[in-house]
Amino acid sequence: MKRWLRSGLVWGGVLYIIAMIIFPIIDGETLSYHKILFGIPFWIVVGLIIGYLFEKRKKHQKTKH
Repeated sequence: MKRWLRSGLVWGGVLYIIAMIIFPIIDGETLSYHKILFGIPFWIVVGLIIGYLFEKRKKHQKTKH
């Protein structure tokens, strides 16, 4: 597995847990299965975008030096 892909999935997982589980619990909201299930693909995509952008930035910095 490519490094940026694994990193992106980890980022997506962490952000998913924070945004979909921890914040609603702190706010006293009830967790709905509908919201939790629809959040999974969204946060996977967001995480992959973050992982890709970090990798792209790292490569850009290496070529700059």
